[in-house]
Amino acid sequence: MTGRPPVFSVIMATWGRGRHILPSIQSALQQDFPDFELIVVGDACVDETEAVVTSLPDPRIRWINLATRCGSQSAPNNAGIAAARGEFIAYLGHDDIWEPTHLQNLARCFQTGRPDFAVSGLINHLPGGIPGSAVMGMFSDDSAKHRYFFPPSSFAHRKAVSDVLGPWRMPMDLQAPVDEDFLLRAAAADMRFVSTGGVTVHKFASADRYLSYVQQASDEQAEMLAATTTSGHADRVAAIVDDAKRLGSFMPLYRRRYDHCAKGEIARINAKRRGLLRPKVLPLGNGATLRQRREDCALDWSNRPLFGIRLQTRNPRPRLLLPFTLAGSARLRFRAVHPDRAALLALDLRCNGQDQTIRPTGLRRSLWGWSAAFEAVIPLRPDSATVLEFRLSPALQAKIGFGRTQIGFGIGKLRLTPVAGRAD
Repeated sequence: MTGRPPVFSVIMATWGRGRHILPSIQSALQQDFPDFELIVVGDACVDETEAVVTSLPDPRIRWINLATRCGSQSAPNNAGIAAARGEFIAYLGHDDIWEPTHLQNLARCFQTGRPDFAVSGLINHLPGGIPGSAVMGMFSDDSAKHRYFFPPSSFAHRKAVSDVLGPWRMPMDLQAPVDEDFLLRAAAADMRFVSTGGVTVHKFASADRYLSYVQQASDEQAEMLAATTTSGHADRVAAIVDDAKRLGSFMPLYRRRYDHCAKGEIARINAKRRGLLRPKVLPLGNGATLRQRREDCALDWSNRPLFGIRLQTRNPRPRLLLPFTLAGSARLRFRAVHPDRAALLALDLRCNGQDQTIRPTGLRRSLWGWSAAFEAVIPLRPDSATVLEFRLSPALQAKIGFGRTQIGFGIGKLRLTPVAGRAD
């Protein structure tokens, strides 16, 4: 490659994102500061991602696909740094969104403060519009590097930093997450950190979105990308920052000790949350029953069922995995609970792009207040697992205290049987 090197090399590690990577890429291409290259590095991608990226006409985009899957951003980041031509390395998550001023603000920090790392403010948006989104990366003192975590989409560093710190380490070799390990090493080396003081990054953490890699989506990212160029956006961002200060989620202390963790444990937990580690997918056959078992369900459900019931926690659109294949539709039967009888009179579901409202076949008093039997006919996928999403009304999201537990909507075991003669 010829020509003057760019100021920034932007590295985007990706796997399994397909067309849903486009809003994140577009947020880079709409930067007010145009002097950058975007290196998209596939972690041994085998889906449509390469075709999507290479079809974009912007000459600043480069595509690299690794031969062996790493299972994290580490190997793609290292490959991107090795290929980078810029003086500064910036990172953009393949499901995060930059404001148009992001690189411009980082460049100003490097020009005036001469830091090793420049960090922008970031909002970590919770799924389903849950309040309490954390605001990170806004600090005035270099000592913040010892107390806080900054997601990679929010920071850039001089390329020479990599020569001092060495490569991003592999997840199974670490007790800490790979991005936190990178920052811990930078802090230990007493590298200088400066904040831009303003929010220019919107993060949509996949580990907060249960089963996000089973059923990819980019609705949140597309909506935010459009919002960044609309009137009133700055006021909306300021309101989120004010709410974070009021709710105690502004600059939360994210630095933790990982001495109690086995190597790779954090990576495995997050992989299960995302649906990257999941039960083997089997043909439905004559039918199957799924009982609620202990599982880390991110913000969707309680990790531990109570008396066979899994309770919804914070996400108003909690998901469940149906690890069965069927070239057609299946009949789904389950029992739901809630302390308020009226809340169980209707239930909205989404399954493989189809929405439906179902009503109970029976209501009765129970330990949880009320219990109702529901039945629906849903389409399953013929070659992969299906994600079932509950779309809870405000009434179903309401909870009451029951000892130390907040009781609200919950579900018991699910029974699936094929619908004879019906194929979709």
